[in-house]
Amino acid sequence: MGRRRSRLACAWALPVIAVGAAGGCVDRGDDQPALVSRPPTSTGIRFVNTPTKRRDYPLADITGSGCAITDLDGDGRPDIVAVGLARDNSDGGFLSIHWQGPDGRFDGAPVTTLDLAGAGMGVAVGDLTNDGLPELLGTCVGPDRLFHNLGQREFRDATVESSYDNPAWGTSACFVDYDRDGWLDLFVVNYVEIDDRPCSRTGGGPRDYCPPHRFAPTIDRLFRNVTARSSAASAGPRLEDVTAAAGLAAASGAGLGATAGDLTGDGWPDLYVANDQMPNRLWVNLRDGRFRDEAVLRGCAVDAVGRPQASMGVAIDDIDADGEWDLFLTHLEGEYHTLYRGVGGAFEDRSAAAGLAAPTLPFTGFGVAAFDVEHDGDPDLVCVSGRVQRDAGAPEEPYWEPYRQRGQILLNELGRFREDRRFAGPLDESCIARGLATGDLDGDGDLDLVVNRTGEPLLVLANEAAKGHWVRVRARLPECGRRDAIGAVVTVVTPGRSVRRLLQPGMGYLSSHEPVVHVGVGDARMVERIEVTWPDGSMTRHAGGAVDRIYEIARPPADGLPRGDEETGEQ
Repeated sequence: MGRRRSRLACAWALPVIAVGAAGGCVDRGDDQPALVSRPPTSTGIRFVNTPTKRRDYPLADITGSGCAITDLDGDGRPDIVAVGLARDNSDGGFLSIHWQGPDGRFDGAPVTTLDLAGAGMGVAVGDLTNDGLPELLGTCVGPDRLFHNLGQREFRDATVESSYDNPAWGTSACFVDYDRDGWLDLFVVNYVEIDDRPCSRTGGGPRDYCPPHRFAPTIDRLFRNVTARSSAASAGPRLEDVTAAAGLAAASGAGLGATAGDLTGDGWPDLYVANDQMPNRLWVNLRDGRFRDEAVLRGCAVDAVGRPQASMGVAIDDIDADGEWDLFLTHLEGEYHTLYRGVGGAFEDRSAAAGLAAPTLPFTGFGVAAFDVEHDGDPDLVCVSGRVQRDAGAPEEPYWEPYRQRGQILLNELGRFREDRRFAGPLDESCIARGLATGDLDGDGDLDLVVNRTGEPLLVLANEAAKGHWVRVRARLPECGRRDAIGAVVTVVTPGRSVRRLLQPGMGYLSSHEPVVHVGVGDARMVERIEVTWPDGSMTRHAGGAVDRIYEIARPPADGLPRGDEETGEQ
């Protein structure tokens, strides 16, 4: 799976940039696919997401499950977490952790299985205890479960003792320091109040999966991290439900996608919710612990003609390199996937102008990621798909066949997108794909993909598309146990170009990406500097260097070097 990077080190509380081993640029012919499948014989991963009650058409079965790429044990190698809908013919799902070994395979250590209370939906990853080891949240149909990372590849169910309590149908979640106190908080979106009722296929006929508007919507939940208040902080995370106090209980929805970032330009992280067949929510941070929904006011609640869409996955990126964050959402077939372009703290539906409306109209999109597939400097879009209802007259067998759809790679060409099916490789094959996570699994400097498919093995795809050079940045907070600086904005400046990215792994659909900023720099041969705007609003500048490197940057101490104009050298 490619050459392994050396593990990096970063001095405690010092503003250093560490440079890893050189990577290479793949010279890919234009007729070669971008993505290459890594089968179980190559990876050692034999996870299959198998629903157990499909003949009863439970809505959770077709909603699917997520996945994550992250380094859980701190050995410098990203691991894979896959969410299972059900285990051993029971109602309970599970998190399946696959540990990566030095040879790039995932079968050198036993798979760690963490049981969930209901059908497994999503996974979120974040360090709640500021010890450098990320916790895992598993969302499900029923009470979610929070797992404290004990190190040594061990986890403990800390749901009850942490005071985390979400009995609803949890879907996507993300970690965010919404109050900028140095401790990650937790935002969880919920779907609908489910009950058993029969539904028919579109146009009538036999049973099929129910649409969400048949059920009552729910409220999303926000949990503040109060671990620092606990006298036994080392025992695990402590959370406080601030949903009502923060104003989030004022509105309900059918939430499927969630993410967080400063979408209004005031330096404070906001919360965004992709709602299914209901207007989306943009919870604007009022900087006093409260939020206000301004999605309608700011133009990112509905499509260009005012219609709510069946929103599933969501991604944040600066698609057109204008210094404003843009939003991209996936939807039901017959509804184009939406690009909301940022305009001065507000948004405009520019899907048609960007060339995205026509190619996405036939697809029911779920997992999505915005990243530079080719390393030409522009973020591309990768979507995975799968239908949620059969057409009238569709045969009963093969059971899953009518729900299958192919995925898409939409290549960014100066702010307009085109689809090239030859480029997609195995992503072009039809399946029922739900969760999508990105990360550099093989250490070659580009982003690989993991896709959680319903009724099929986990799909692991190696990226062979990149022709240009790359830079990867890992931003750390030494005063917070050297945890990843989730919420930081990283800007990589090369001659003639400036590219910025948001460090927020909690995006897409039910999934979490590797918490490393990845930037394609095209034919640039050097980095002039790297700028980091940290989650507390401070900014530091750091000296650049060679491309095809990973830079590890630690924030300087608050009482140390001045911020905003301090450059640091390589080490």
